[in-house]
Parts: sequence; structure tokens; C-alpha cells
Amino acid sequence: MMKQFYKTFCAALLFSSGMVFSQFTITNSLRTNDATGLKIGDNATLTAATGVDPNGNGWLRLTNSSSSQKGYMYVQQSFPTTLGVLADFEYVSWRSSKDANYFGADGLTLFLFDGNITDANFKLGGYGGSLGYATYSNPANTTGLSGGYIGVGFDEYGNYARAAENRNGGTKDYVPNAIVLRGPTSTTYTASNPYLTHTALGDRSGGDNAIRARDEIDYNTVVTSRPSPTAFYRRVQVYVTKSGSDYLINVKWRKQGETTFTDILTYTMNGTTYPLPATLKLGFAAATGGGYNFHEIRNMLLTTPGNIRVDSRSNSASLCNDIKENPITFTIEVSNDTPANLSNINFSNQIQDAAGNLLDITKFKITSLSTTGFTSSTLPTSNFTSNDITGTLGLASKTSGIITITGNYYKKSIPTNQSFKSVSTINSSEIFDTDTTNNTATTVVYARKCSIITNPSLPSYSK
Repeated sequence: MMKQFYKTFCAALLFSSGMVFSQFTITNSLRTNDATGLKIGDNATLTAATGVDPNGNGWLRLTNSSSSQKGYMYVQQSFPTTLGVLADFEYVSWRSSKDANYFGADGLTLFLFDGNITDANFKLGGYGGSLGYATYSNPANTTGLSGGYIGVGFDEYGNYARAAENRNGGTKDYVPNAIVLRGPTSTTYTASNPYLTHTALGDRSGGDNAIRARDEIDYNTVVTSRPSPTAFYRRVQVYVTKSGSDYLINVKWRKQGETTFTDILTYTMNGTTYPLPATLKLGFAAATGGGYNFHEIRNMLLTTPGNIRVDSRSNSASLCNDIKENPITFTIEVSNDTPANLSNINFSNQIQDAAGNLLDITKFKITSLSTTGFTSSTLPTSNFTSNDITGTLGLASKTSGIITITGNYYKKSIPTNQSFKSVSTINSSEIFDTDTTNNTATTVVYARKCSIITNPSLPSYSK
């Protein structure tokens, strides 16, 4: 099989008006048993490597649904910050047994840290309420994450925002179901990982336990298997962008049943006090205590904001190769992060074999195409005579549109255990696109024997 699950396109140089811009796109679906380029530690595992999920349908599991767990993963590849950073991922937090009166704990963090930190000198912050990022009191004087710049906490229990357990600044009381931002690690222990801001989510009526029991950061129905995306779904985007001499941190998310992202946290980092390192790395951590959850991540994307980009997923990572017709849906998201309303974004999509050849309609046939969120579209919506789709799209400033392509894969069109793919490409002459590494998205689907498929209907993602 071709390794399509981890790609890095980094350090491309673009010269314009005497300026040098760094471009990058790093993706990893975290669905496979391939840990290339990842540092995984403590209780964290790839579920496709442990046999919990089939290869191609896995998750990065940071903790199990049991007490006193901790786990982390970071991407070993550093990336430039000249154009800012966009981190995009999906997560699910759930449990398979009742955890007394805790209602799930503790939570997870996305952290960005100095790209000069190596495996040899990497050290996590405290667990428990510090969520692997901030300082902590157990053991005493636990330092913050090595080279930490920001730690975005998805706090189920409510400790990460608190000025307690040797954390630097914050609230007096618990803040369950909150997104919390803490700042850089300092060599001065008492100045490390300062509390910056938080957003308390959802219905805040009742006491802390009433808030914890609501489905905001985590899923609070005890289930024997991972909840479906229609029951609980969270896709998160974290932006770091230049704002004058400062840096704007913006966190958005999309929940089940939603087609657009909601802004949930915005904070301006003082660029003099907290200068952005020239390069960063990204990681995730999670912790449990008396309360617990499975904390799982997938479909990770790192790229630059402020331009146009395309993202692609499907509703199936693999299809049965001995069924006459296999319906599959590709969901392609085009984003316009620029301040301009665009009316002429060129779009193309092809369904290809693994070698990049267009699949004949006797092997795969597109049956429908629909669009939402665009101001205009010339894409065909019926009478598909090939698997090559082209057209133009209009998209308002700072918005995204979705193209949904459904088709049928026909029995044994490709050999078992081989793949085909959806390849989408965008460009526009209306703007100067500072990063073209995120203008193509590829989603790979495998043909499997039915007998080895246990859950073929989970979303697929690759670039």
C-alpha cells in the first residue's frame, strides 16, 4: 500500500516584493497503525495499532476510560510561523462506565511549543487539572511543558482555569465545560504558563455537577462503543495570526448537525511580552483522575491561515470489494480566509486510482453533487459522464462552502487491499495566495474483504 496517511510539505519559498514567505501543510489522519513522524507517550496509543479499531478506521487514543491515566502525542516535524498557524482536528471524549460523581474528567489540551525542542529535551507539564501543559503541585514543583507557547485546554472537570495546584493565575472556582487558554512556559516557575482567558460553554445553570453532566466538552451517556458522529462530534480550529505587533489566538468549533464553525474564544497575545518562536511543533495531551473518559483525536491538519484552502473527507475509509455497488460520499470543504469576496475560485475533482489515473465510470460513477455555503457555483449537479468535475465557485470573505459528491464504487473494480482516491484542487487569480500547499486535498479509500471490516462507516481524511 502507498503511505498516504502522513505527508509533510514544508519550507517551500515564495518570493514577492522582496519578502520571503514560508509555506507548510502537515496532515495525519491518525486512523492507521503508522506512527511515522509522531512521538507517542505514556498511555496514548493508535487504536489501529492495538487492534481496538481496524487499520484505516482508528483514532489517537490519549487516555482510556479508566482512572489515573495520562497520555500525549506530538508531531516531530516543526513548521514555520511566518504566516501564522492553523491547527484543525476532530476529537471525541466518552466513557464506557460510570465514574461515580465526576461526570467525566479531566480533559485534553492542544499545545504549540518551540520547534527547537527535541525528543531528548521534551518534557510535559503536569497532569490532572494541568492537562499535560501547565505547572502542577503533584509531584511538587512540576514544571510546564518544555518550550510551551500556548496550551488550549478542553476542560471537562473544571480545574485548568483555576489558580490552584501551583498553576499561575486563573479563577477561584471550578469552571467545568470550558475552553481555557494558558500562555508560555517560563524558566521562572511562578511566571510559567499564565492563565490568559477562558470561555465557559453551554447552559451554566445549576451547580458544577449539573454543568459537567451536559454534553459540551464530552459525551455524558455511558456507552459500550464510541458514539457516532451524529450523537457527538467536535471539530476544532485554532488560529494564531499576526495582529500588528501582537498575535491573535482564535478558537472555533463545529458540533454534530452543524455546517459552520462557531467562534468560542479570542485572545490577543502581547507580541513583546510573548514573541512567537520562528518555528513551532504541535501536540496533544489528556489526563484522567477519579473521573475519566476516553480522549481521542483524529484528522489532524496543520497549515497557514489567511488564504484559500481545500479540505476533504469521506464517510467511509474502506469498502467491501465483493458487493455489487458500494455507495460512498466525499465531503469537500473550500475555505476563503482572505478579506476579499471571491467570485472565481477554480475547482476540480477527480476520482482516481492509486497511480493517479482517472477511474472509468464502469468502476466508479458519480451519482450526485450538491453545494452549500457558496455565493455561486458552476459545478454540474446531474448527468455525470465522467469522474472529472470542474467549475468555478464564489465564496464570501472569511467563510467556507461544502461540496458533497456521492457515487458508487463497483465490485472488484480495483484489486482487494488497493485504493482509489478523490483529489480536489482549487486556485484563484483574484488574490495573491501566500500558501499553495493547502490547495489540494486527497481522500483515500481502500477496497477490503468484507470479512475484515468491522466498522466501515467512519469518516475518512487524508491530504
